Amino acid sequence: MVLLLLVSFRTIMAAPGPVTPATGNLVEASSRDRRIVKRWKLPGKPRGLALHQGVAYVGLSDRQSVLAVEVGTGRILREAILDSAHIAATKDLVTVRVSPGGKRLIVANGSDESATLLSLPDLSVVREIGLEGETIRDALVDPSGRYLLVLGNQIHLFDAAGGKELRTFDVGDPMAIAVNSTGSAFAVAHSERFVNGTATVVSLFDLSTFKQGDQEPLQTDRRIVSMMFAAGDRSLVVFARDWIGEKPIRPRVEKLLSNEGDKMRMRIDFGDLTNSEGACLPEVVGPQIAVLGPKPSVILFAERRCSVSGSFTASERNVATASIYGVAAYAVAFDPITNTLLTTDPAGFLTIYRAPKPGS
Repeated sequence: MVLLLLVSFRTIMAAPGPVTPATGNLVEASSRDRRIVKRWKLPGKPRGLALHQGVAYVGLSDRQSVLAVEVGTGRILREAILDSAHIAATKDLVTVRVSPGGKRLIVANGSDESATLLSLPDLSVVREIGLEGETIRDALVDPSGRYLLVLGNQIHLFDAAGGKELRTFDVGDPMAIAVNSTGSAFAVAHSERFVNGTATVVSLFDLSTFKQGDQEPLQTDRRIVSMMFAAGDRSLVVFARDWIGEKPIRPRVEKLLSNEGDKMRMRIDFGDLTNSEGACLPEVVGPQIAVLGPKPSVILFAERRCSVSGSFTASERNVATASIYGVAAYAVAFDPITNTLLTTDPAGFLTIYRAPKPGS
């Protein structure tokens, strides 16, 4: 009994103390990579990343915090500690996204089974949404600013402030979500059982009626890591660890009958073919591994070194991709003002790269 008490006492004494918010400037790290504009060593293990008005917001999983860094100088503006890291580091900070209008930062906490809403620029906690038993892998406010979509075991739709859950969309094994540029529809990549086995499909949902529209196989059984609308919502692009798929989308105008007379409504449907391309996503990666570039038809992403290569096949190609090759990033963010790509590296770095060009 004495031995047990001694072990317990030593365990408590060995536990690290509370995290003190970081201040000052990040330490600049040297590199011979000519693509790098600047690189800094971070004070923790980085995950999700957002960029807004020249400030990078980085999720640090081991510190259970969000760090605000001035991109031009590496100066630490503030650090918000979200949880007690010395007790249990449970928040993974999988994604960090800025809401339309730039007033909120939305953090998907992963295995912590929650999403956190922070105010900008002070990073004070506005609300934490808990979903017991569900790992929260993404959370975003649609471009119209009406709804907050949370990706767990199901898709949860909240009001934009996260105060009230409005609806739950029950799809089997959801992997990734994306909202189109107008906020009129969102897409979910998920698994679906067919007679011949299980396949990865993508389903469209109308954000006006909340009804499910088209459901299309992606001609693969791969797990989707990241997904986005591109090319002015003419394509939906999905990323698996070794594969990129593009599904063309066709808008369709249809007439609706109502008591007030005929009304016209825009509906979107999938095209027939899935374009595909080989890729090599990093081993440790989040949903923010890819981002729209200088044009809505260009997608930028990070790619580790590997022997897989390929180009889009099939037809109706609307997008082009460009990667920073040999970069083990977890998340990326594009800065259109400087035409650069920011990345978080699990090794502990925040790096600014010159944006790659398609075909380079």
